[in-house]
Amino acid sequence: MSYVLDTSIIIDLQKKKMSTIEKLKILSMLNPNPAKITFITEFEFLFGIKERSHKNIRRSIEFIRDFQILQSTPETAAVLAELKYKYGSKGINFSLSDLLIASIIISHNMTLVTRDKDFENIQELKKIIIE
Repeated sequence: MSYVLDTSIIIDLQKKKMSTIEKLKILSMLNPNPAKITFITEFEFLFGIKERSHKNIRRSIEFIRDFQILQSTPETAAVLAELKYKYGSKGINFSLSDLLIASIIISHNMTLVTRDKDFENIQELKKIIIE
């Protein structure tokens, strides 16, 4: 089972937040495969750095490019439609970006590592929510 890091975790890593780094070290002992990110996380991260200085933007891009990027697949679209319908019909709304991240991870049979508690409510998603 491979881990996929959410944007909240990527930001913590770039900021060198020790509590997150320590938790990821423990997880890497359970699964030494390199963690991945989704293209949505890549987008959110790149969008978030737009107002930084040129030097910091360059460093941030180099940082994010070290991760393997998971893309959507035809199965991702089917999972996304199912999740949107299931939760929407119950009146439970998620952001499209969160549903895309969840759909990509579900379709690749991986586990999300996040600090975002919104993912708790997506039952189909394997996840580790750290604090």
